[in-house]
Amino acid sequence: MNRDADKRWQEIGAIWEIIDRLRGESGCPWDRKQTPQSVQTYLVEEAHEAAAAVRSGRLEEIRDELGDVLFMVLFLVHLHEEQGDFRLEEVCQAISEKMIRRHPHVFGDAAVHSAGEVRANWEKIKADEKRDSGKKDSGGVPASLPALVRAYRILSRQSHHDPSLNDLEKQRRELARRSAALEGHPSGEDPLPSEALGRVLSTLVNLGRIEGLRAEDCLHRHLEELEGAFSGERN
Repeated sequence: MNRDADKRWQEIGAIWEIIDRLRGESGCPWDRKQTPQSVQTYLVEEAHEAAAAVRSGRLEEIRDELGDVLFMVLFLVHLHEEQGDFRLEEVCQAISEKMIRRHPHVFGDAAVHSAGEVRANWEKIKADEKRDSGKKDSGGVPASLPALVRAYRILSRQSHHDPSLNDLEKQRRELARRSAALEGHPSGEDPLPSEALGRVLSTLVNLGRIEGLRAEDCLHRHLEELEGAFSGERN
């Protein structure tokens, strides 16, 4: 291991030692009373803050927020180690084996010709893993995800090929049809059907997906522009 790599792992080890200290008898009362169930909430919050930092492009903020996520992940592993559930080495080994297993075109002799084929292979391997382990396949898209992210993930999994111009045109026509239905809804009478709006939003997510865009990120950027314009007006 070269000096730079050795320094890298030393810094990760330092985080682990800090957690040891925080959880020790003379450590922090707040940290000592935490459980995996209580900490998972903070992990979700830190992940959202890290994602926002990445969208901002501000490097110092990205560095700090990723550090918060890394700390919470290691903190959770530490708690499970204390309970005798599993160790950090097992977590690392499991994810390493999974990544190697799900990239046979890199670590094996499988051949792929597009990102779409990679995704299809990934989903097939994942389904095989669940079947072999006896786990129920819930679709793998957590219901707790933000709706636009969840829609993107579900629509991506339903499409096992690279998007084509035909797919793009089909989604544009579908969006036009559904938007026209919304515009034709009588104003001031019956409330707008939530199902109809949901279908339009889903079509927009899929249109963006085919264009290589994530609706969640696009909406975040637009909202930041709105907030900036609003702040400018107030100033």
